[in-house]
Amino acid sequence: MTLSGRKGHQRLRNMKTIRLAVVGGGSSYTPELIDGLIKRWQDNEFLAEHLALIDIPQGRDRLEVVGAFVQRMIARAGMPCKVTTWTELAPGLEDADFVISQIRVGGMKARQTDEHIPAKHGVVGQETTGPGGFACALRTIPAALDIAGQMQSTCPDAWLLNFTNPSGIVTEALTKHSQAKVFGLCNVPIGIKMGISQAMEVEHERLSVDVSGLNHLSFVTGLYLDGEDIMEQVMNSPLLEEYLDKIKVGRHLAFFVRELNVITGSYLYYYWSREKAIRDQKHDISSGKGTRADQVMTIEDSLFNLYADQTLDTLPPDLKKRGGAYYSDVALNSISSIVRNVPHTEVLNVENKGAVPGLPPDVVVEVTSAVDGAGPKPVAQQTLPAEILGLVQKVKCYEQLTVEAAVEGNIVKAFSALINHPLVQDGEVAANLLKDILKANSGFLPQFRGKQVPGF
Repeated sequence: MTLSGRKGHQRLRNMKTIRLAVVGGGSSYTPELIDGLIKRWQDNEFLAEHLALIDIPQGRDRLEVVGAFVQRMIARAGMPCKVTTWTELAPGLEDADFVISQIRVGGMKARQTDEHIPAKHGVVGQETTGPGGFACALRTIPAALDIAGQMQSTCPDAWLLNFTNPSGIVTEALTKHSQAKVFGLCNVPIGIKMGISQAMEVEHERLSVDVSGLNHLSFVTGLYLDGEDIMEQVMNSPLLEEYLDKIKVGRHLAFFVRELNVITGSYLYYYWSREKAIRDQKHDISSGKGTRADQVMTIEDSLFNLYADQTLDTLPPDLKKRGGAYYSDVALNSISSIVRNVPHTEVLNVENKGAVPGLPPDVVVEVTSAVDGAGPKPVAQQTLPAEILGLVQKVKCYEQLTVEAAVEGNIVKAFSALINHPLVQDGEVAANLLKDILKANSGFLPQFRGKQVPGF
């Protein structure tokens, strides 16, 4: 054995190893995750010695394309990892240490419907927020609970990392209605952190953030560079106006954001610029540009053509158009901390336990969390300003009702969820939305079969 060979053997012997299962493994996101796994191995953090990619039988073709592509990526790097593909859940989950769920029940066609039905009723049509996210949650929660139930039989000690949208709602359902060790992922908070580091031209490792709220409705309340508070510096710089323009909230609201002293996520566009969001949506549909789902379907067709190229063994630049950047960083940072028991902070979706004041302790929140070998624990946050706490509480009420409706097949709770969402809040509109959502998704919602909205 050569000296370099002996060193490599010693490195593998000392390195922590895991078995990882990815449910929804045929997703266009998967290669980014594998690129991250390769980097963790190269940086001597941990080795994914077995990678199981799992998808539904209807997704077999894409699963095989992705499976072959990531095997080329792994071979190019020389990482000793066995890759298997499965269209059955149980054998794919066998002996997994970590399970990442990134499923999309109904595929991109269902997302397209989720976005177009609200638009028909003059409401924002979006994948995770409002009626679109509600429809997605009704379809997805039963499937997510099935995954968690199967894990109890095949890998009961595994951690479940939920990236499936709407991430906060699905994670709440898993927390309340399964035995899984689970936490949720989102790329929005880390995206804000990365954007600030790039704008300030500093390494992102030097930045840390306090984040509080809900998935797609969380707020950066503290910002630190090398441990020093720089929130005031950033809030009073031109960076704020530029950022608000970029996320389409608009710089005209900078005065309000400065008063609140928080950095908002991009989804505030749908709440604080609702009328503009609806106008933009109508224009995109009438012009032929379509909703985001329409655009993503075109992007994914292109990506899978690239993935199928037998000469491709590195991430194509076009993957950046897909969205979801940095999600693999959040997932793998967390896995690394758990596997190596090295403390680290990450913004995750976890049970509140009092960390976010003003919300019940048993609900799932998106919050800065301390992660180590025992998993993530929420870090106590300051109370959000009253001007936004009310909105957060209102949306959490909607989320709780949505989980109950999906689990119970309760038509009244489904209606209650919609009428309580800040983007709806009208009985007739809520009833008509619910009728259309149930009709369009009847094949995915057996829990609502034969049920109608009473009174409408």
